[in-house]
Amino acid sequence: MNKMGIVIREVYRKNVFSWAFVTMVLGPILMIGVIGLIGFFIGSSQEAESVGNIGIVGATQEIQTVLNQSDLGNEYTYYEAQKEAETALDEGTINGFITFDSVEAPISGKYYREKVGKDIDVNQIQLVLQAYQTQTSIENLGIDPAKIAEIEAQQVSFETINLNFSESGEVQADTANQDLKSVRTGLAYTVCFVVYMFIMIYIGIISQEIATEKGSRIMEIVLSSISATQHFFGKMIGIGLVILTQLAIYVVLFFVGRFIFNQMNFDLSFLSLPFSLSEMLSKAMNDLLLGGLFALIGILTYSSLAGFLGSLVSKVEDVNKVSAPLILLGVVGFNIGMYATNNAIVKIGSLVPFFTPFVMPFRVAAETVTSTEILLSIVITIVFMVICLWVSAMFYKSNVLVTSDKGLLATLKRSYQLLKSERKHD
Repeated sequence: MNKMGIVIREVYRKNVFSWAFVTMVLGPILMIGVIGLIGFFIGSSQEAESVGNIGIVGATQEIQTVLNQSDLGNEYTYYEAQKEAETALDEGTINGFITFDSVEAPISGKYYREKVGKDIDVNQIQLVLQAYQTQTSIENLGIDPAKIAEIEAQQVSFETINLNFSESGEVQADTANQDLKSVRTGLAYTVCFVVYMFIMIYIGIISQEIATEKGSRIMEIVLSSISATQHFFGKMIGIGLVILTQLAIYVVLFFVGRFIFNQMNFDLSFLSLPFSLSEMLSKAMNDLLLGGLFALIGILTYSSLAGFLGSLVSKVEDVNKVSAPLILLGVVGFNIGMYATNNAIVKIGSLVPFFTPFVMPFRVAAETVTSTEILLSIVITIVFMVICLWVSAMFYKSNVLVTSDKGLLATLKRSYQLLKSERKHD
């Protein structure tokens, strides 16, 4: 165990104390920051571009009053003739102008703007004038406005209720509100994204670590003092600790950032939710626990698969070739998880170990899966993961000192033959 601990420590130190690890830690943070800044600037730009100085041609005094009283953020300049407005637009005094074909019901007009000018939202002006037109028509017809308001309030509404049928045939209505459903779906997306990001970042690293030094003189010296199986699992555990270190750094950064924001009294009202997130998470605790379990299972499953592929590679240069299919599986699983949760493909995919971590959290969130299916998917995935780790260790043991320029299938066949030969000698 002491020798295995040395392997774990060396793998951990080699990966953590490297610029590649710093890049992996900072990469997602920088990506989120850049996306957030881009979204902020785009949103601010769109908000600024949606309002401006608008010229109004031929409006009645009543329409002018309505526009002036509207709180749309625009400034209005009124003209008698269209030629005046065109001159003002050419000089840059206004950003566009509206002409009226009719100022009586139904009100109609045209909006003129420069082709490369501000994209002002005139739909809001249309809504203001529509309300004015409706109010004027009601008054002209002598209809009581209160009656109209009462009629408009009488809208047809439908409420969708999901029914759960127990094995005994009992029917139970789903009483979860929309906010809770949104939180549960958000948790499913989080699990899916975490597993996907792990695959994109760590699959190549795990395969490369397992393949490193295979078939070399250094490996002959190492295996003279430690078994190949211990060496394999030492590397896997070392990479696992690297992953946990990265997660721990994110947790620490989250709490440090939260503390700094609280101390500096930043206005985070724009991030506020219309519901209590902590309350909703407590109600969705079952989804939270299952999501964490599926994320852990997914990471361990793909780690074992990466270890298996790494055990077949004779040269580190071939790692990217053999890990590409595994990354593709992750991409397929990620996309299957986005489908409707009642889809037949999704139901089948949720029981396939490659896709379970991506699909099952969405089925749990939508409550389209039974407890038996959840338990079955967990058992199948864990058994598959254990088999992968065991097979990986066996193949690593048989071909750790073997080098080959042949393809993956040929290497797999040769490793199997070596494994059978070793068992006969044992």
